[in-house]
Amino acid sequence: MSQGKPRPHPARSTRSSHKTLARLVLLAVALSATPVCAQTPEPSGWYAGDPHVHCDCGVAGGLTVTPEQVFAAMSTNRLAVVSLLADMGNGEVRDAPRDLPKINGNDLPLSTSRQILHWDAEWHFDPAGVTFEQKAVGGHLILLGLQHGERTFSEYTYPVIERTKQQKAVVGYAHMQYLKNDIPQELDCCAPLEYPVETALGAIDFVSEDVHGGDSAIQAYYRLLNCGFRPGLAASTDFPCNFHQPVGTQLTYVKTADGKLSYRGWIDGIAAGRTVISRNAHREFLDLKVNGKSGPGDEVALTAPRRTSVDARWSATAPLSGKIEIVRNGVVVASRDVSGTSGALSTTLDFSESGWISARRVDAKGHQVHTGAVFVTVNGAPIRASSADADFFVQFIDNLIRHTSPGGDWNHFFPRDLSAAQTRYRQARDVYVRIAAEARARGH
Repeated sequence: MSQGKPRPHPARSTRSSHKTLARLVLLAVALSATPVCAQTPEPSGWYAGDPHVHCDCGVAGGLTVTPEQVFAAMSTNRLAVVSLLADMGNGEVRDAPRDLPKINGNDLPLSTSRQILHWDAEWHFDPAGVTFEQKAVGGHLILLGLQHGERTFSEYTYPVIERTKQQKAVVGYAHMQYLKNDIPQELDCCAPLEYPVETALGAIDFVSEDVHGGDSAIQAYYRLLNCGFRPGLAASTDFPCNFHQPVGTQLTYVKTADGKLSYRGWIDGIAAGRTVISRNAHREFLDLKVNGKSGPGDEVALTAPRRTSVDARWSATAPLSGKIEIVRNGVVVASRDVSGTSGALSTTLDFSESGWISARRVDAKGHQVHTGAVFVTVNGAPIRASSADADFFVQFIDNLIRHTSPGGDWNHFFPRDLSAAQTRYRQARDVYVRIAAEARARGH
């Protein structure tokens, strides 16, 4: 939710001109009745939504909207779903005491059969970038499908994950774009430092890039896939903490299991990995198929090494240009230039061992639309595509343990629960050590 050191937080300015401009921007967004386009690029059964939206941002002088205004703003990018998140954390969303009781497991009454607005929650206690007394280094959690919510502090993220899982919540780490491609040595507001831990231990369902996204988020996703994990992939705006860009400027397409729109079906689709994300609003879509029928989140189970067909079909509502790329185990294996409003790329890939496939459209700014992964297993073996990626996570967790141990820069964040947190860190480290050894044994 908060923006931290990498970018100044727009809601923290106290200048009257800034606030006046912000409210004018909001008015244009929230009251717009004109959609981006008259048609949408995704096939039937896919639903575009924004899983990370707030009614306000910042502790003072920030932008505040009503649920009714958020619902009206959904038309700007023709969204089917918005998760409106109350604050279970350090209260940066100012009206948390007002909003948390609204979490009840039901869609807001103003929802329709085509547009769903639903209260859920975000949890975080930022270690840097805000001045609240309670702080934690683990990151921001997005908690979807809650039956109730209340402010709760924890020195690490797992206790919160565990409690919300008892409500059958779908849980993910936000702000993957704050990660760099190296081991983090400094804290900012939002980087999800515990994401490799809780992914390895099976506690979370998805990872998400937010605000404007970034390719570092995708690289982290690739590393997890290469280690054999299958987190869902999501994208969202964090409105209005995103310089007040319209809701759905960054969004997630979800294919529901039954092809029908419901909030539970939509968030379960995120957890299952049946997603395509867009950093270009509701303007383009990539339809990925392996062997003619398997899409994001699916598993293609082979009983022996075999050649597979891969087809990516791109569609857009306005002329764009760039490249469609097929990615296998984190490496681009096929590419084609595209321009206009449609394009396609087909290839065949030999699978002698388990791996994964995704597709993306990229331009000079990086990925603009990206599919979730399709998993190809050979004789039921787990994916062990990169010992280097598993080693990276071993080093990542070693760094986390070192900084949080007595004498470390981050130790003061754990006055009570250091032992419990580091127990999980070490358990996850052991998982990555084993994965690295198994990948090396296969020559990777």
